[in-house]
Amino acid sequence: MTRRSKKVLGLALSFGLLAAACGSDDDGAEAPDDAPAETTAEEPADADEPADADEPADADEPADADEPADAGEPMEEPTGEPFKIGVQNAEGDPNGSFPEYSIAIEAAAEYINTELGGLGGRPIELELCSMVISPDDSQRCANELSAAGVDMALSTLNFFGNHFSIYAGSNIPVIVGTPLTIADFTSPGVFSVGAGGGCLGVHTGLIEFATNQLEELEGIDVQRVAVPWADTPPGVVCYNDLEAKPLDVLNGSEPGDSARAGEKPDLEHIGVPVAPASPDVTPQATEVLSFDPDVIIFSAQGADCWNFLDALGRLGWTPDEIPLVFSSSCTDFDAMRAAGDLAKGIYLVGSSSGLLSPLDSLEGDRLDDATIYQTKGIEYGMTEDDVFKTFASAGFAAMMNIWEIADGLDGEVTAESLAAGLAATDGTKSAYGSTPLDCANAPAPYVAVCNSSVGANIWDGDKLVLVDPEFSGLDLVAGTELRPGG
Repeated sequence: MTRRSKKVLGLALSFGLLAAACGSDDDGAEAPDDAPAETTAEEPADADEPADADEPADADEPADADEPADAGEPMEEPTGEPFKIGVQNAEGDPNGSFPEYSIAIEAAAEYINTELGGLGGRPIELELCSMVISPDDSQRCANELSAAGVDMALSTLNFFGNHFSIYAGSNIPVIVGTPLTIADFTSPGVFSVGAGGGCLGVHTGLIEFATNQLEELEGIDVQRVAVPWADTPPGVVCYNDLEAKPLDVLNGSEPGDSARAGEKPDLEHIGVPVAPASPDVTPQATEVLSFDPDVIIFSAQGADCWNFLDALGRLGWTPDEIPLVFSSSCTDFDAMRAAGDLAKGIYLVGSSSGLLSPLDSLEGDRLDDATIYQTKGIEYGMTEDDVFKTFASAGFAAMMNIWEIADGLDGEVTAESLAAGLAATDGTKSAYGSTPLDCANAPAPYVAVCNSSVGANIWDGDKLVLVDPEFSGLDLVAGTELRPGG
């Protein structure tokens, strides 16, 4: 266990003991008995699964010389000048609404202020701006938060990327929780810390998995790939640059430096746009199946994924006939159960964090991080339903990543020092809910992405079971030109 894990988990346990000693009847610090027994697409569901190779066993790890003698002693209440974080999040729009993101960020901020001493003694003060999915509203929020004098902005997921220049004009660094757009990947002063690297990591990971690991798992030769894709502004970019392009690298029609370039000269693929919240996607599902694919991959918001699966099923498709690979953004345990046998055997590819996993399936840092998230999230205002949502875990993790950077700084915590700390991450230190952040070595032109590793699971009808804990498809776009629109 790392010093960071001991410190944070020790503090969490200490506060739990204090609450018990005071006779509290609040069960929020305990994992609920009826908590879902599933894990998201990026986490192990087998208690016997070995820890990551780069995660040393606790018993073999020497104690850090500078570790506090009592890591469980509560930190002092933050009394410094508030550190204002502006949160820009889409809510209340059928084209994209993610209230759980805001709820989780608020819970994490309260946890950090109450139990972890804020950011270097400065209490976090949140300024939330809710937006609809429109370019104008994206910029409205950025202008309002800049005018409010926030020290740092946290952009949850934004379909346009037109807000960064506004923050840059006020010298406000930006954290991105779920990167989707070219601007999320390439803007200076932006740190896309979301586990799995958003579209960049997940969509290239989908292609890597569908054309590599899946072949061995299913005993098939993948030469025809159907790609229904979310017909939204970021969906256009993610499909063209991070799905169609790497597929073209594989068949040799797109020049690139990947070790797999030209590996599948006969590979063919089709893209089928799917508008969000479409009531009937039978025509799109028909087009996909008419292509006679060896595999289908799809990344969208949860309801759209299961609406599409239902349409496939009504047309006679089963996962035994044609493998289906979703991104972890599709994770919805209620929908997966409701789909019954139609969902059994589908794969999900996404970040390799572990925050939504059953605690008894985890070890080391992943266990510590998930314990904190699943207990403290509920204790500080999240419902159990919210806790087990992918975007909620992303919001909580982003705040904890900010705290980790602040905790490692020498001297005063400021927007400038936090940005410098993020920029200096080099993949050598563990990060909450994530593989290590590596902003310093982000590959051009994707210079804002600090994390791109993903994992894959299969839904067995009851839970998600790990099939590959960590891999990356980033090499598939190495040395290529940006292709945002086709």
